[in-house]
Amino acid sequence: MSLRAWAVVRFAFELFLKSSKAHDRMRKVTQESAKEARKSLIKNGKFFVAPQHDQGTFKQVFARLAASGAGRPVDPNGFPDGPWTPEKLTDAITAIEENVKGVELRAVQTWFQDNDNGISDDNIRWLARIFGCDDPEEVSKWQAELKASKDRLTSQRREKKRLNGFSAVLETEPLRIAMPQVSEPSNFVVSTSAAIPTDDGHRRAKSLPEKCEWMLSGSGSMNLLIAYWLVFCGLGLLNYVLNTLSVTYSPVGGLDKQVGFIWAPTLTVLPLVALPAFIFYVSDLNTYWKRVGRFKCTADDVISINSESNEAWYAKVNDFSFSFWAIASFCFLFVFGFQWAGIYMPAYLSGDTNGVQIDRYLVALVRPEVISVGEAMALSFIGYLYTASYIAIFMLGLLFLVIIVLDYYDLCTTADLEGSTADTNQIRKEGQKIVWGGFRIAVFALWLASLVKLQITYLSSDSPDFVNWVRTDALSVFDGTSTRNGWLENTSISHFTTFLMMVVTVTIFVVCALKIQTVFERLSVYDHDYPFSRDQLAIVKMLAVIGLLSFNLVLVGRFTGFSLLVAVSTLASLYVLSGPRLRTF
Repeated sequence: MSLRAWAVVRFAFELFLKSSKAHDRMRKVTQESAKEARKSLIKNGKFFVAPQHDQGTFKQVFARLAASGAGRPVDPNGFPDGPWTPEKLTDAITAIEENVKGVELRAVQTWFQDNDNGISDDNIRWLARIFGCDDPEEVSKWQAELKASKDRLTSQRREKKRLNGFSAVLETEPLRIAMPQVSEPSNFVVSTSAAIPTDDGHRRAKSLPEKCEWMLSGSGSMNLLIAYWLVFCGLGLLNYVLNTLSVTYSPVGGLDKQVGFIWAPTLTVLPLVALPAFIFYVSDLNTYWKRVGRFKCTADDVISINSESNEAWYAKVNDFSFSFWAIASFCFLFVFGFQWAGIYMPAYLSGDTNGVQIDRYLVALVRPEVISVGEAMALSFIGYLYTASYIAIFMLGLLFLVIIVLDYYDLCTTADLEGSTADTNQIRKEGQKIVWGGFRIAVFALWLASLVKLQITYLSSDSPDFVNWVRTDALSVFDGTSTRNGWLENTSISHFTTFLMMVVTVTIFVVCALKIQTVFERLSVYDHDYPFSRDQLAIVKMLAVIGLLSFNLVLVGRFTGFSLLVAVSTLASLYVLSGPRLRTF
């Protein structure tokens, strides 16, 4: 090789070495730049993504961050330790020291789902801590970004509901309802029939639970009250025709005991006062919850004007179909069938009461000149059907209280409430209204049971009439009379029945109140204060009245002065029911 050629080769080789070194230096610079860039994306050992301010909804912003692993721990090279999963994110939020209540997995799962559910303000705070990598400045920025994205999602959801509502109105027949003029969105709901259309467009017949719901809400309750008053008038007319409005018999020598229709509180005070009040308050709570209350808990800000709005409520009612049929069967088979066919019919056929209390129906066995056995059989048949009906109303009213409380509990503890537009203060108020409504129902349920207990206890006494029995007991306390009430040798199954009515009523009220308290605690409705603490005095009054009425029912006729306890418990319950705290709900 010539000297010239060797020089060219040497020059080319040196040029190659220089270019390789330059490339190595460039690669090192690039790697160092990438490492520095990754370091800028790491805060407190976690992968940080800055807010993009891209006007996306919460679902869009969250999906991007979860996929990128924002807030996840990083490996030695600065890469995030994989994307977020519902389980990992739940653990991370729960591990935050200040978050004493943690977060439920099902709530976090809704953030990953493609739906319209959002996020609560409390959980925005914890999520901002995760995405901001516990850096105070970045957490503040992410909190503002997440709040804005939630607001955009809420606006999108409301617009969708508005458009869907207009579409539903166009697809259905015009409703013959005069809507009030309002200047802003209202929270009340106008519902139509409970009957649900089938696939062929026809309306199916209502189920038994739906019929009972109609009967104990809205106009149906007024129809029920009118029906009971008409039956009351009819029974009074029958007793007048059969001469049993006022009739006595002699259980022992020298005693003429009054067992007539107008002397029985279960046939006068009960249908005229206690039963109408019970039906009214059951209907009031039932109607309010169906038309207004549950929509406030589900954050429906638009006015619902078609029957589909209440499908969820009727579905909830139908879930208790077995309970409705069980109550109907029990009242017909036992309250009516067992007592009339099992106790009264054998007495009529044998002519012997077998130690059963003589009342307006069995008086035919000892006063056949007043009413015949055949007439008494027919009258007792109607009378016990009437009794079974109001016992059924008693049980159905308590059942609807249970259904409303469970519906409230389900609405307020499911993931759907996460990010709801309904504020927690409003949810608290709805829970309060249910408690107050349940208290009214419980009071008049105990009144019903107490009136039955007073009647059967009087029939076991040796007093000539009900008024004299009560008056003698009251005067005996102050030694105002030398006469003392005594007892006859007879029995009644109703003593056990009234005890069960009391136990069921008190148990349902207490359990429902505790269930609502659980909702308050889980959702921090009182901002971490003790639930019910702001209403402590009202709660104490309610429990005192419930306890007093129960104590009174158990001790009727068992000590001298029980009539005074009856009067005190009645006045106390009326005082609390009419109090200003209850009138506001």
